[in-house]
Amino acid sequence: MDNLGFLFAANAFVWAGVIFYLVSLKRRNHELERDVELLKYVMDK
Repeated sequence: MDNLGFLFAANAFVWAGVIFYLVSLKRRNHELERDVELLKYVMDK
């Protein structure tokens, strides 16, 4: 039970990494959707 703090810290670190990765993917996806819409607009002209 002495290492419970280290276990909690490692768990928190991993979850922070997962959340950061998901936010990063969401941002990239939004940028790609914007680029696709721009391409559609340019192709229609």
